[in-house]
Amino acid sequence: MLSQIADIADLIAAFGVIGSLLFLAFELRLSNKENRMSNWRQLLDSFREYKAVTNDVAFSELIERGNSNYDDLSAAEKRSFGHYLEQGIHVMGNFSKHRGGIPVELTGLQTAVDNSLIDLLNTRGARQWWVAYKPKGKLMPQTYQTIDNMLAAAKEPD
Repeated sequence: MLSQIADIADLIAAFGVIGSLLFLAFELRLSNKENRMSNWRQLLDSFREYKAVTNDVAFSELIERGNSNYDDLSAAEKRSFGHYLEQGIHVMGNFSKHRGGIPVELTGLQTAVDNSLIDLLNTRGARQWWVAYKPKGKLMPQTYQTIDNMLAAAKEPD
């Protein structure tokens, strides 16, 4: 009789261990999902902050002049315009680095960000900047290839 009670206790303990493992797996999965969504919110915040710098009308006018003709900018303006474009590449490039982990809730986001990158770089001035900037080797090789492919596929601005 005592051995039967011990067997039942062992069985209950085994179920307890299995239940605990299932609960831990569920919590780990939930935690991973929350972390991924937090990371995506941070990426979206960085994108929002990047775009918000154009709320400064004077800077926005500089960007418009740079988009029209990079070569007409002063040296200081070229630096500001170039840093703006480079930062945009980094901010939008972060989305591409995490492409495989896009949550279902954000389906279509990568296409929207890719289109924003094309809009950023597919102006006469941005293309002029890209020609001057590219030989400096400040980006990862894959980034150069991605941008070159995007610009080759995009209709050149008038």
